[in-house]
Amino acid sequence: MRALLTFLGELSGTPTNYIDVEPPPGAPRLYPRVRCEVTVHDARADAHELSIDRQGVVLARHPEGVVRDFRDEAVLRGAYYPAVEGLVRATTGAARALIFDHTHRSSAVARRASDGTDIAVDEAHNDYTERSGPRRVRELLAGLVPGEDPDALMRGRYAIFNVWRPINGPVEQWPLAVCDMQSMRPADFVEAELKWPHRTGYVCAVRHSLAHRWLHVPAMDVDEALVFKCYDSAGRPGAPRFGAHTAFADPTSPPDARPRESIEARVIALYG
Repeated sequence: MRALLTFLGELSGTPTNYIDVEPPPGAPRLYPRVRCEVTVHDARADAHELSIDRQGVVLARHPEGVVRDFRDEAVLRGAYYPAVEGLVRATTGAARALIFDHTHRSSAVARRASDGTDIAVDEAHNDYTERSGPRRVRELLAGLVPGEDPDALMRGRYAIFNVWRPINGPVEQWPLAVCDMQSMRPADFVEAELKWPHRTGYVCAVRHSLAHRWLHVPAMDVDEALVFKCYDSAGRPGAPRFGAHTAFADPTSPPDARPRESIEARVIALYG
């Protein structure tokens, strides 16, 4: 299908978003974006050809991850987390997988709700940069595996994955698109800053390119999961160590489409 995706617009300097904090005088609250029409390919048709180490994403049948209540923290940590960690090991070849957080999203909210449900992010991006990925892994390992040496664990290959699934039935609006990593180049990514009152986050904004090959899974259901790469310590020369993803307005959605609700779990994978 042809659809509009949102990318980084023209600017000088570091793209910066000011979140719950006032920007400096004369600075915009949000960095500029541009909307571009692209082809979004049906990944379900060629799902058997997808590879973590080529496209950076796989579609998995995962009934083990269907739990009775995706909003129940005890159920998530007791049943969902182990199921997702097993899925990441199986789909990536990692020896260990450690979930460090999860986020609920809904296309029905315009800003983060009081229960923590966040918006469906309508902008191509990656959650980490070349520098922030390793830093984040080192910070997290200290709490996830106390008593083990993060530096020793990070001497081997490690990666961060996102495991995304709908939680309220087949997706009817605002599906997720993931860009084939093989179609991306390091120059497509621009380090960006997200400034909160007490911290600064570092992510990658993404420039539009005609070379990009965007993928999505039509009518993705609760017993399916997308596993996609957000950082990989074992990058190939001249190739990116991560890809890009975004929610997008599906032009084929019916007018009465049910809002999309989803959960994404972020996972550290250790290979050595």
